[in-house]
Amino acid sequence: MAGPRVMARHDPVDLARTAFAAYSESTGGLTHDGRPIPEWEALGEHVQQAWTAAATAVFRKVTASRSEGTP
Repeated sequence: MAGPRVMARHDPVDLARTAFAAYSESTGGLTHDGRPIPEWEALGEHVQQAWTAAATAVFRKVTASRSEGTP
């Protein structure tokens, strides 16, 4: 698993914002019910934290796989 030193080089909030932007782009900027997806700043702290947790989990999975030699 990726240690704190590795994660420090990759800001978890920046990763979350990147993931959120990719999600928004892939859906044409619309939610599941056709409403516009809000900007990151308008999401609210709870939703931003959820995206950050998801991005952190993916980061850890990817870096753990790399350290184990898994493609």
